[in-house]
Amino acid sequence: MKLIYNGEVKNGKFHIFRRAEFLEDVLRMFDGKPVVISVEKKKKTRSLLQNAFYWGVVVPMVRQGLLDVGYRVSKEETHETLKEKFIRKEIINEQTGEILTEISKHTWELSTSEFMDYIAEIQQWAAEYLNIVIPDPGEELKIEFND
Repeated sequence: MKLIYNGEVKNGKFHIFRRAEFLEDVLRMFDGKPVVISVEKKKKTRSLLQNAFYWGVVVPMVRQGLLDVGYRVSKEETHETLKEKFIRKEIINEQTGEILTEISKHTWELSTSEFMDYIAEIQQWAAEYLNIVIPDPGEELKIEFND
């Protein structure tokens, strides 16, 4: 089981958010068991505006492009296809380096810059393989979809 708690370092001291919950629940849960504590810089995850652009423009345009070339896919299937195609991560044995498998990441796991890269890859692929131009965020255009 992996639990994640956020905090910050101030003046050389670590301050955990929701400290009471951490001390009462989490530490009790692992009492007497060996644990690993990992500290990393928190990255800013994709923004609500990025998510709105993705679901409101990118996914519908790609879906329409797929429909136009003969694929019968839902909005969710389009999203899953894009994740499988562009945001894969390897599951690696840390001792041997052997790759067990590849899985798609969730879009909410991406940082804002990773999400921008994801959108850019989709735009390039859609232009090359679906012959559609997905606008950049903030670009004005009129879109009509056939359902």
